[in-house]
Amino acid sequence: MTGGVHLPQAGPAASGDALTRTARLAEDLGFADVWVSDHLVVPAGVPYPPSAYVLEPLAVMTWVAAATSRVRIGTTVLVLPMRGPVVVAKSIATIDQLSGGRVILGAAAGWLEAEFDALGVPFDERGRRTDEPSR
Repeated sequence: MTGGVHLPQAGPAASGDALTRTARLAEDLGFADVWVSDHLVVPAGVPYPPSAYVLEPLAVMTWVAAATSRVRIGTTVLVLPMRGPVVVAKSIATIDQLSGGRVILGAAAGWLEAEFDALGVPFDERGRRTDEPSR
């Protein structure tokens, strides 16, 4: 069995220093993976996530890849329909290449309707947008 650690990516604990320390400690302790989550916008009044301050996951993955050498770097989920598919594919492929093949991509259609509304992305189209092939 392997284990992983979710990185301090949200709230007052989120910082470059905290991300580096946590990822390196996880690596030193033998954990297999470190993980990030995805919330581009946290609308006021939603019960989760607990903080409106969430660092962007692809930037965090790049930061952590540069600070570590072995630990795999994954998204617990990346909400695909909130982003353009070609940009996501290029970003993930770049991080994977620069990290020596250490990326794990977890992807989903999303669930927080208020977040989709804030981004101007139709919530009822999230399934179709997730399945949409890039052209």
